[in-house]
Amino acid sequence: MASSRKRKRVTLSIDTKLEILKKLDSGVSLSNIAVEYGIGKSTITDIRKSQEKIKQFAKEAKDNGTVKSRCIVRKAADDAFDKAMHLWFAQERSKGTPISGVMVTEKAKLLYREMYPDKGENHFKASTGWLCRFKNRHGIRQLRMQEEFLTSDWNAAGVFKNIFKSFIEQHELTRDQVFNCDETGLYWRLLPNKTLADNSEKQAKNFKSSKDRVTLMATANASGDFRLPLVFIHKKAKPCCFANVTMSALPVHYYSQRCAWMDKGIFSDWFFKHFVPLVKDYLTSKSLPTRAVLLMDNAPSHPAIENLLTEDGSIRCLFLPRNVTSLIQPMDRSILENMKCRYKRNLLQRLLLGSMQFESYTDFCKQLTIKDAVYMCAESWSEISSESLRRSWNTLWRCIDNTEPDNLENNEQMEINQLDFSEEQQLLDITTEEQEEWLNADKHENGHPILSDHEIIELVRETAQPDSDSDKEGENAKKIPHMQAEECFTACLQWLEQQPEATPINLMMLHKLRTLAAKKLVSNLKQSTIKDFFKST
Repeated sequence: MASSRKRKRVTLSIDTKLEILKKLDSGVSLSNIAVEYGIGKSTITDIRKSQEKIKQFAKEAKDNGTVKSRCIVRKAADDAFDKAMHLWFAQERSKGTPISGVMVTEKAKLLYREMYPDKGENHFKASTGWLCRFKNRHGIRQLRMQEEFLTSDWNAAGVFKNIFKSFIEQHELTRDQVFNCDETGLYWRLLPNKTLADNSEKQAKNFKSSKDRVTLMATANASGDFRLPLVFIHKKAKPCCFANVTMSALPVHYYSQRCAWMDKGIFSDWFFKHFVPLVKDYLTSKSLPTRAVLLMDNAPSHPAIENLLTEDGSIRCLFLPRNVTSLIQPMDRSILENMKCRYKRNLLQRLLLGSMQFESYTDFCKQLTIKDAVYMCAESWSEISSESLRRSWNTLWRCIDNTEPDNLENNEQMEINQLDFSEEQQLLDITTEEQEEWLNADKHENGHPILSDHEIIELVRETAQPDSDSDKEGENAKKIPHMQAEECFTACLQWLEQQPEATPINLMMLHKLRTLAAKKLVSNLKQSTIKDFFKST
């Protein structure tokens, strides 16, 4: 006789539901899953029907560390306001601001009134119940006022060095296995103010605008032996200059974000799709164990470190304390400044080399495309020496090897000073002070914004879709014919063969590119011949 005992009710967390979906995708039967989790087949069927909703919810909740504990796929009643409050909270915590529950509720009342000025003051009371739900939704464990090391930077740096040393020794990591990344903002079309005004223009136009800003993120290991391609963040997903361009072949990892800022989604995608595979390949090539750590600052644009971890735990992340990044973070120690100075030198050289093609300096700025900036940024990053990358770690690495010199500042500043701008300065008739002002215009730009309340509200109200006006223009961009490419490569090859700077590697590269264009041309001709044959019959 079949048992009539009722099955015990089982509550499944979002994390468990994701496990079930993963097993379904791998071919595990409903019966086996039902037995393993003590649930009915109908429950599994319901989970499969709702998989898109569950995955989307998990993706949004992952950065808050709440996936493992949440059981119900339910958002806040006012999702936009909830996102605005969490954005404010994350931004304040990234600055090291101590926050209490009272501060959160008072801020919530003010932000709600600014977001909904037409609603009465009693419409939203920011009750204790709302605060508890807000904390649970975003994985905020506790809120209390506490003393922070906001002024004791070097003391905090000393504490972190001990933590860092223990971590390296515990995981038996070498310099090759320890990485650092950091973001910076770049005004990619900005020229010295004086160069923007000439006889043909009554007033210089200002190109230091938000639309001309990009975010770059540089990543390299402590030995200086391996650097990853730059992360390049622009506001357009695919500007018209990228029409017919294979984006994966670019010398950078290109991303888009409506304000050209780094965000958690971009960082997570880069970590798992680019950083992890490239680091694994590098460690394999060096016959090293597949273990690595990525050191980074604790910014609101970075996901929680527990969510930046490979399944086997071999590659993970480690946050720097909020108030010590300028003291001990390797990339922050003149490396990014060095790279941006090289970019700007290349920008001026490009201006001077093409001066005959442009009617004015502002005409040059208008014709400079984001694709030009991509290649110039990649070139500038490649110009940073491996020794400079290694030296940038000396201040931090001395806690592990105290034989490392700590003369980084002088060395790096000397390398920046050795960048020769004298020719450009003379030709453009700019003073040393004007040059310094221009070079330092974006010196303190980081990869994430500090937003006002009004900007936070505007951000959550707008859609996350990037602008697409220039994307439509790109559909009509000219595609280079194979025959024209083959002729150009032939001319380039003949030119390079006559130059004293020619090397076997460069010549062979042009040979390969010419052969590639020729093969595609022949392939097209064969297809045309076959089509003509069928037409004639």
